Amino acid sequence: MKTEVLDILMYLFETYLDDDESDIPSEDNIRNELSKIGFHEAKVSKAFDWLDGLAVLKDDFTYNDVQDINCFRIFSPLEIEKFDLQARGVLLDLVELGVITTGQRELIIDKALALDIAHIDQEQMKWVILMVLFNLPDSAGPFTWIQDLLYEETPTVH
Repeated sequence: MKTEVLDILMYLFETYLDDDESDIPSEDNIRNELSKIGFHEAKVSKAFDWLDGLAVLKDDFTYNDVQDINCFRIFSPLEIEKFDLQARGVLLDLVELGVITTGQRELIIDKALALDIAHIDQEQMKWVILMVLFNLPDSAGPFTWIQDLLYEETPTVH
């Protein structure tokens, strides 16, 4: 099985980021642990670069924009090639339901493309959405909604 950067990010999220932040070991310790588990150093570096890019991007990106119910999103040929129909559909549905804003959707698309994965399916897209929302301030409601969706609980629409 080929290990992708997303596999490492999912492991990091489930192991460290979803818990109390005071218990997170240093980056060097995490890198050593990932190496012992069998993740390749190049992929681990790409995963940390992705997380660093998210931190920088969220500071420079307007993601709390006003919802415009009259706008629509046309996916580029590259996005259509990378994201399957269900992955694109979940993004559109979340905006339509008011769970995420159009700006948050664009940030999610940007970060999904940055993973450099040949094909992203619906489950992988849900993970990207969850990780992006986890890192955004004022996203507790959407984060919980996506977390429920990812773990197959019935999400509550507020």
